[in-house]
Amino acid sequence: MATSKFFCKPSSGSDTDSSESSEESSYVSSSGSDSDSDEGGGYDASKFLPSPRSGSSSDDNRVVKSAKDKCREDLSDVCEEMRNKMKINDWTSIQAVFVKLEKQLEKTMKVLEVQTPPKRYLKLLVELEDFLDKTWSDRETRKKMSVTNAKALNTMRHRILKHNKEYETLMEGWRNNPVDTESESESEEESDSEPSDTDSDDEPIAPKKKDTIMTMDPKDITYELVAEKLAEILASRGKKGADRHEQVEMLQYMITVACGPGQKVACLSHLIAAVFDLNPSMSNHMKVPQWKYCIKCLFDILEILKEHPEIKLSEDLEKIPPRTEEPAEGEEVIVWCTLVPSVERLDDELFKSLQVIDPHTNEYLDRLKDEPYFLALSQMVVDYLTRLGDNATLPRISLRLIEHFYYKTDAVYAAMKRLAITRQEETKEEQEKEDAPDDASDETIDDEEGSEEDEEGQNTNSLTGNVHIRIPADFSMEEDVFKAMDNLVKTVFKHGDERTKARGMMCGIFHKCIHDDFYTARDWFLMSHLQENIQQMDISTQILYNRTIAQMGLCAFRAGLVPEAHSSLSELYASGRIKELLAQGMTMGRYQEKTAEQEKLERRRQMPFHMHINLELLESVHLISAMLLEVPSLAENPFQGNRRMISKPFSWLLDNYQNHTYSGPPENVKDHVVAATKAIFRGDWRTAFGFIESLTCWSLLPNKEEVLDMLKLKMKEEGLRTYLFAYAGQYCSLSQDQLCSMFDLPKEKVHSIVSRMIINDEIRGAWDQPTSTIVMHNVEATRLQTSVMEFADKASLLLEISERSLRQIRTGNMHDDDEGGGRRRGNWDDEGGRNKGGGRGGGNFRGGRGGGRGDRGRGDRDRGDRGDRGGRGGRGGRGRGDRDGDRGSFGAFNRDRRDRDRDMQSSMASLGSVRFKR
Repeated sequence: MATSKFFCKPSSGSDTDSSESSEESSYVSSSGSDSDSDEGGGYDASKFLPSPRSGSSSDDNRVVKSAKDKCREDLSDVCEEMRNKMKINDWTSIQAVFVKLEKQLEKTMKVLEVQTPPKRYLKLLVELEDFLDKTWSDRETRKKMSVTNAKALNTMRHRILKHNKEYETLMEGWRNNPVDTESESESEEESDSEPSDTDSDDEPIAPKKKDTIMTMDPKDITYELVAEKLAEILASRGKKGADRHEQVEMLQYMITVACGPGQKVACLSHLIAAVFDLNPSMSNHMKVPQWKYCIKCLFDILEILKEHPEIKLSEDLEKIPPRTEEPAEGEEVIVWCTLVPSVERLDDELFKSLQVIDPHTNEYLDRLKDEPYFLALSQMVVDYLTRLGDNATLPRISLRLIEHFYYKTDAVYAAMKRLAITRQEETKEEQEKEDAPDDASDETIDDEEGSEEDEEGQNTNSLTGNVHIRIPADFSMEEDVFKAMDNLVKTVFKHGDERTKARGMMCGIFHKCIHDDFYTARDWFLMSHLQENIQQMDISTQILYNRTIAQMGLCAFRAGLVPEAHSSLSELYASGRIKELLAQGMTMGRYQEKTAEQEKLERRRQMPFHMHINLELLESVHLISAMLLEVPSLAENPFQGNRRMISKPFSWLLDNYQNHTYSGPPENVKDHVVAATKAIFRGDWRTAFGFIESLTCWSLLPNKEEVLDMLKLKMKEEGLRTYLFAYAGQYCSLSQDQLCSMFDLPKEKVHSIVSRMIINDEIRGAWDQPTSTIVMHNVEATRLQTSVMEFADKASLLLEISERSLRQIRTGNMHDDDEGGGRRRGNWDDEGGRNKGGGRGGGNFRGGRGGGRGDRGRGDRDRGDRGDRGGRGGRGGRGRGDRDGDRGSFGAFNRDRRDRDRDMQSSMASLGSVRFKR
């Protein structure tokens, strides 16, 4: 039997044979084939295989893993790959790995048979979210990114924001109590040796050891012990390493064991402050369950204050004396509580949540339904402050209520009132169910204790679950919004400071405008002199001022006051930044660069969607008002370039469209208005009104038919005026009946419009009463004819001046250097000699060069003296000095040239300019 060459004895001097034998040994060990030592010519094959102590053996490294371990390992590999991509800031690869990570997570959770994701996955989500926030806030880094990487960053930002909502609670728990995943993986490997249905990686984080007071019997807890624990919690607030969730949990328990109503109010006040500490960032809004829980706590505080008037609130903690014993019944107690700041903070949190929630989802509608809770709370606080006579803080809460009412119409206010009544009825039914006696006769003490424990657990978890709020039964809203606004505005005007009064005034003007009371709103606006001091106020007040101005323009337009509407809206549209002025969006100009901090502040100032003023309606009103004012003016002065513009944006828009070679059918608001303008220029008001009527924004108006009827009448009137301006000069007389039929106007209206134009000297004509006609007085030339005649006269004058100048050049009366001839030779002088060094002619702006050498005599052959060099030429030319070295002197011909230039300029100035415009 032939021996295999792989089992031959290797030679000591062959490196190739040794490498081949080592490779084959690895192959044999990995394949698991056992060869007998007797085979192969007496050679022992085992000595060619790796020894058991060698670490290169694959048998020792090969480990059989379960499916669960394999899934965990794959998930860890994907997480590590994601971290590597994060280190190099490669968002394109991060986007691809994120998709891979989601697939691996789904597979892992399916194999592990768990409902919550592993902790290593939560840790990666936390790291990825922090890294994304850091990258997005670094504007310089984003600028250096490529287009593909920046696009991937933006995509991942939206995807992670949407994805992490599902794991928000788990991520928050990981941030508060992070666990080392390496130690977890080791414990997981050890636990896998024993059969178990669950994995340690997926078990919830073990709760920390509870405080001593939470393990004590409630009967043993005294007033002093609760007071000491409150002081301890207050001292630890804001410190690094303090567990805020543990503080909230402890305060929730202390409310149930508080001794007396005063101490319960103190615990509730500290609990509200602790919940506020859970969201310290002003850029993010408070979670809805936390917001509702604070509302519920404030309702409880107000109920206790109503039942116990001896309890007084103070915001200054230093003025409150320490107390170790429970006060007697009826004794006055001073308790720390920030009632008004808490209400303002809750209003701000509601505003911020409405800013960031997508307005086209049901979540936004559900958040709006929480507004009656805040209205009820604010009204109860106003009643409490009124009972106390606290006029210093009363206007602040009144202003908050005004800012929730001023933009609401009657229908919206009625719907809000019905919602509040419905919530009150639900509260009343639940209260009746609780007060009803229980029919179960075998209820034991153990059941009562169990129910109390369940209630405690519900209170503990209420910050993350659904919080049920009960609106007090004595809360009621005013019958109509006018009465509510009137009472609140009077309170602000009576007791408020300057800023509060200004904001209350603007809210009142806004409210008057949306209810079509323009003249009262205008009088309030003019009497308050807001336009004089608005530049010194804060940005939020300036935004409210801009919103008020826009609403005044819409109100004036609905009332048919076109000039007033245009004057109000022209200030907003003059800057071209209407979105930023109204805080309804952000526009980035071509040459504008904003820092990350500026963008953050601007986003924080944005108005919620339900408070927006429709920009399409606003633009339509502005352009239509400008059209009704500008078109008659253009028809009256078609050839005057220095005509005063009524609306620059409209004039620029019209010029832009006139430069287009082809204009298609109108699509947006600007196209419709331009098409209507062209139709009015032709006198076709019906087509113009058809374009305006087809705009979709009119459906937003409650009185749509009235506004369209007003617009039709205005377009008839302005169409008549435009027609008379454009074509009255072509008629000898115009029939009143013909004008009435053309523009569908009554005779009285046509007579009024034409008479006003005749009185203002806008058209030249007179009424012939017996025949009801307008007799035109066309004794003078038209404006076009006059302009043409003036142009012809000035052109003839220019031609005459040019011919006279040309004649002077040809006859030689003008100096040689004026018009820049070529190089010329000198003339013969009287002595028979010739000037050899004639000057070099210059151009219009380059002076000529002076003469050269002197005259040379012919008779006696004496060499003449060198002539003087020429002086400096005209403008732009550089002359040479005379022989004595005077450089830069001006010759006599320069003075002559300046005189001739002065005469030429005076002649040209008489020409003037004639500007034409189509």
